Amino acid sequence: MAPTSVLATIVVLLSDQWATAILRSIPRGETRYRFGEVVEGLALRFGGFFVSWFLGCFALAAVATVVNGLEEDDPDIAWKHDSHQRAREHFGVLLLAAMITFCAFGAGLAVAEFVQLAAAKLIGWAHFSRSIWPATVTGVVVVASIVSWLGTAIPIILRGKISAGAALKRSVEVSSGYEGALFLLVVESLVGSYLAWYATYHGLRMLVPDPFRHTLWYGWGVYLLAILVTASVEPPLFIGFALLADLDQLNGPLLPRSQHPPYIH
Repeated sequence: MAPTSVLATIVVLLSDQWATAILRSIPRGETRYRFGEVVEGLALRFGGFFVSWFLGCFALAAVATVVNGLEEDDPDIAWKHDSHQRAREHFGVLLLAAMITFCAFGAGLAVAEFVQLAAAKLIGWAHFSRSIWPATVTGVVVVASIVSWLGTAIPIILRGKISAGAALKRSVEVSSGYEGALFLLVVESLVGSYLAWYATYHGLRMLVPDPFRHTLWYGWGVYLLAILVTASVEPPLFIGFALLADLDQLNGPLLPRSQHPPYIH
């Protein structure tokens, strides 16, 4: 998780800086005359988010490779592949699955934003503004929980030759009956990431003396450490995806454990 998390953060930061520089260079009132630069800035920003999303899918593939025992090599091979070998072998299909899930997540956020605007218009902005933050967080959690039904597609792709569409369809079938568990894993991931970041930032402020906190390296050090600590709370969600995709461990292709017939000795 650490390498992909650090790389994803660097990509998002750089793309956001470039996009901001392009958009700020457009004089006020001339946006419609410089449509190309607007598109370039937005493409950079959303492109950075997509690369970050794809790196997360790549990390999920590596976790699933280890959890599902897919990294076992032929005994005749003289070297051992790393955990990203399967992901590299299925790079094209993983990329397509990442694009579909990223678009699904973006579309879900757009729908959630539309619902918030409709609610604000219905009850009045003055009343709705008090609950905009909880409403936004709730929308993100709901959308992420729904998109998590597609999360097992990545481990399924690693198992053999299967198209991205078939893997996503299979993922929805496998996730049926486990929506509650996936919701809890999503909440753990989002809340855990926030708490890890908050604890790292404020914890170091109490531990590091004031003279060191005003140096340039301190800010970058805190940022890097916060990224690594945040990455440490993500594996439970990815391990959950990998276990759901491991159909042999579920004692059946599609049925959740609660729906299996009782075993009779």
